[in-house]
Amino acid sequence: MIGIVALIVVAGAWFILSTGQDSGQVVSDKAPAEVVLDFYDPWVAARRSTSTDPYQSGLAQAPILSKELSARLVSTEGQPDSEPDPVLCRATIPTQLSARPVFEGEDEAQVLVTSREQGATEQALVTLKHLRGGWYINDIECSLGEFAPEQGEFSFEKEGFLLKSVEPPLDPKYWHLVFEENGEQGHVAPLFFGPASMCQKLDGSTAVCDPSTFTETSKALIQGSMTERGVDVERVELLK
Repeated sequence: MIGIVALIVVAGAWFILSTGQDSGQVVSDKAPAEVVLDFYDPWVAARRSTSTDPYQSGLAQAPILSKELSARLVSTEGQPDSEPDPVLCRATIPTQLSARPVFEGEDEAQVLVTSREQGATEQALVTLKHLRGGWYINDIECSLGEFAPEQGEFSFEKEGFLLKSVEPPLDPKYWHLVFEENGEQGHVAPLFFGPASMCQKLDGSTAVCDPSTFTETSKALIQGSMTERGVDVERVELLK
């Protein structure tokens, strides 16, 4: 009996601890990009509506959002229309959105959301966290989107391993860089090469990149610009 009581106490303590950590957070078992669009599409519809808005519709407090993000969105209610929308990262409301996976790890994923309108450069970088077998939206960061490197700096500069054998939603037609960020392994970014993409080989020689000569799991330093679709590569340095 003592053993049974002790087991019940331990189980109860574990339950309280686990539910406290989860804090009732709602998750979705869909792919990260789908989770993001399931939130963004109603937000756009509410912003375009003449009878309601995302706040009146309760979208700022959607269960799929982290409590911190929800509180931040709620605090922006009533801001002037001239200010960028905290979810869309722009003042004008787009008609169509694009959601592009940037990377997906075991515990975290990021999706880049942009307008499909020509010339639109504003973008939202949506970070999702993994919990109980599903995903929830943890944070939204706004940026100006595609831009040229200034003074030798790049919007993407990571060391990792080249990989082409990838699983959906990643496209195996393209090379990808698997890298570590903030101490977490398994981040993945698709790579796109053009006539200005330069590659430095192990012997130090430099030439226009020929991705067909790459070898799976080769170590490399990638420098380029992060865009809606992935990384526009400007320089590759193959490493030992």
